[in-house]
Amino acid sequence: MKCIHVAVVNASNLTDEDVADGLVALQRQVSEDFAPVWGVDAELHLVTRQEAFRPVKFPDRWGLVLMDHDVVKSELGGSHLRGYHDLTSSGQPMARVMVDQLEPGQDWTLVASHELLEMLADPDCNESVFRHPDSTTVVFYAREVCDPCAGYEDGYEKCGRQVTNFVFPTWFQPAAPARGQTRFDERGLIDEPFKVRPNGYIGVFRTSTSTWMLLTSTGDLQPDDDEENEVGSRMERRNTADNRWLDSDMGLAP
Repeated sequence: MKCIHVAVVNASNLTDEDVADGLVALQRQVSEDFAPVWGVDAELHLVTRQEAFRPVKFPDRWGLVLMDHDVVKSELGGSHLRGYHDLTSSGQPMARVMVDQLEPGQDWTLVASHELLEMLADPDCNESVFRHPDSTTVVFYAREVCDPCAGYEDGYEKCGRQVTNFVFPTWFQPAAPARGQTRFDERGLIDEPFKVRPNGYIGVFRTSTSTWMLLTSTGDLQPDDDEENEVGSRMERRNTADNRWLDSDMGLAP
């Protein structure tokens, strides 16, 4: 099984002790729950707050950056944030987690696990699943494995921390029930392929309009301007041409 080395960079107000404790939960979720289903494992390495702002590079490691805007601007003298959002300085996949934008009472580990698992499942934000449900409809579903069950309440406890729920490959297979496959997500909350949970969503590409839309639990397809315009979001990356992706230009590991 492929094992990816991921540098988890604490560029936030979280204590290194809190991040180290959260990494125990993330590591066990990846290795125990996610890897057997999706066939990719990861080994997580903590880059502490002190190490994060040194010119240290880990060229072979993917990046999961825990970010706090105020911390980054202070440490880097107001440097712009654009370089975070696409790839590491050596061109490896990278995801970010805005820990200063969480809802009160929410554990950062849930959104961190969400970004981590989706990066492992589709590091280049370019994989999708073709669907032709009827004679007039042709759509492509983004292979975002946590979005359909993204609600905080749909997550589960791992080592005393909250981590995200995620869908199985069967979620993207319309004929899975006919083959006797009945499990579509880690918690068993979804009972059929392509079903979206409350507070979940999934990116859908409409060939008729050549645009990405968000499919919600109500079955509505709608544009999500906030998601599409948020620099660094996975939806924004799907709308960005390959030759416009940027390597990190900061002195921030990795």
